[in-house]
Formats: sequence, structure tokens, C-alpha cells
Amino acid sequence: MSRQLVVPVAELLRRPGSQREISLQAHFDDLSNSDAVVHGPVDLHLHLESAISGLEVSGSLHAGWRGSCRRCLEPIEQTVQQDLREMYASAPTDEETYPIHDGEVDLTPMVRDCLVLALPIAPLCSDDCLGPAPDDYPMNQPEPTGEDRPKDPRWAALDALQTGQ
Repeated sequence: MSRQLVVPVAELLRRPGSQREISLQAHFDDLSNSDAVVHGPVDLHLHLESAISGLEVSGSLHAGWRGSCRRCLEPIEQTVQQDLREMYASAPTDEETYPIHDGEVDLTPMVRDCLVLALPIAPLCSDDCLGPAPDDYPMNQPEPTGEDRPKDPRWAALDALQTGQ
């Protein structure tokens, strides 16, 4: 277990209702989804609050990512900012609660989960990206209607019945 995001919380847990603000920075350069990879540091600004049932961690993360535009395939570098709110418990009863071990919480799994959900699945360099060769492969063409629509040969027998041929 990496120690970069392990936070001691034993003192907070002794007094329900106590709070603490922390700011951390970590690296998750190996984290990616299909088309985006985290690069550079991940900045965390968190609020920890002790509760009877455990510890609530809320705040935000800010990270840079790299990828390729799904239309033009040009490289993209952007940032993502994500709010988070999660619960930690000494004896988690469900898969949505993270564990507290020996008076410490490891924020790594929570940050990984949050980052994976925040990364774009199909990145775009801009909403109006036209692709690699817009003249050869135009986007947003109107759907053909009526007689302009090509006939599907699989429906030829039904078309013949419909027109009485």
C-alpha cells in the first residue's frame, strides 16, 4: 500500500463531530480509461468529519489528463475537477463504504474510483471538431428522406407486395 494518501484519523474518531481540512497531492500516472490517461499531480482539498458511524470525507480533486480526440485523433491535454463525498467505517457493511484500518484511512481507492468516473470516455478537442478530413467525411449530414433514401435489398419482397408489383 502506498503511504502517500494514508491519513491518520484516530484523534478525529475519538470525538464525533470533530472536523479537519487537509490538502494533499498525489500521482496517478498509471490510471486511465479507454481513451484518457491521468498525468501530473492530482490535487485534493478534503474535509474530514467524524460521525458516530465512521468518517465522512468530502471535497474536490483536480487533475490533468491526456488523450486523443475521438474525431480528429489529435492529442488533447485538459483538466478535470470532481467533487466527492464518501464514507469510511471501521467495519464496512457494504461495498460503498471504505475501510478504516488501525486509526488510518487510505484515500487511494476513493481517489482512483473518483478519477476513473471523471475521465472522459470519448474525449473531444472541441464540440465543433469536424474530424480529420471534413471535406471527405462530412459530419452532421441530414438523413435522406422519401425517395432519396436507398432501398434495402432485404426488404425487396415486402416492397413488391406493398406496391402491388
